[in-house]
Amino acid sequence: MRILHVEDAAAVACILAKYQNQIPGCESRVIKFDKYDKFGFYEFYREYVTRVPSEEQFLNYVLEEAKSVDVIHVHSRVELIPKLRETFGKSKKIVLHYHGTDIRGINKQKLPHRSRQSDAAIRLIFMYRRAKGIVLLKKRIHPKAQSLSDLIVVSTQDLLPHITAKEGIRKIYLPNPIDSDLFNQNDPRSIEDGNNSNGKAVTMDTEVTNIPWILEHLRKHNLNLDVEVYNRIKNPLKYSELPSFLRRYKTYVDIKYVNGKIIPALSKTGLEALACGLDVLDFDLRFRHGLPSEHCPLNVISKLSKEYILLK
Repeated sequence: MRILHVEDAAAVACILAKYQNQIPGCESRVIKFDKYDKFGFYEFYREYVTRVPSEEQFLNYVLEEAKSVDVIHVHSRVELIPKLRETFGKSKKIVLHYHGTDIRGINKQKLPHRSRQSDAAIRLIFMYRRAKGIVLLKKRIHPKAQSLSDLIVVSTQDLLPHITAKEGIRKIYLPNPIDSDLFNQNDPRSIEDGNNSNGKAVTMDTEVTNIPWILEHLRKHNLNLDVEVYNRIKNPLKYSELPSFLRRYKTYVDIKYVNGKIIPALSKTGLEALACGLDVLDFDLRFRHGLPSEHCPLNVISKLSKEYILLK
């Protein structure tokens, strides 16, 4: 079986491709519009990724690469689904994979730190997409894209109610896979780094967090943790360096507060912290220990492979 992952979210597509390629008879690759690999995801997984630096060329690359595959697995880019179905008809199986804010939405988003040049480039990209009619109203594009898909996948269970696809189109929750080759408790570097040596907690300030609210929430519930806040917007942390960074702490605070609500799901960073042996304080203010087996990459791939087979 040949699989093309179109776009990505936090390296999920890259991890899927990596472990799918370990299955005999399976070929998997990611095609990604990417000019600024801020977190180093695509450099780390470069063996499995084709990076297209031009939004204008991206669709042509996708259509060309998709000619020779069996499954087109689209991550978040709902606007591509109609064109893919128009081009290939029923000859290809199309999977639409949602990862969070792509379907949940967000009212106010903090912009990641970029250079003036990259900000200008991104403005031009959005102008181009609007001019070509690629950016459509969500209330129109999501139902249409879902109705044209053979399978709809969500990365956290709270996203399932957001799917409005008619009956007959299968929708599933697929746990985010964690790359156990990188995030684990057996890496010799953990000894060198002084695993959990400072006894402190850490949380990430990202585009979808509200740090003042989170710290006040902990205080109200008498959780007197010594929490360090790492600003991942202004100081992007490379993916390859994340395990060593996490191992310096005892606890990871994994609370996402979006659109006035606590998201009832562990973040991918929270799962990576569990894999590295940290305690994780979750959305219910419970301490978790150990990566759940459902997030082990081979288990995720096994579940997804069964879903692909059902599409035949």
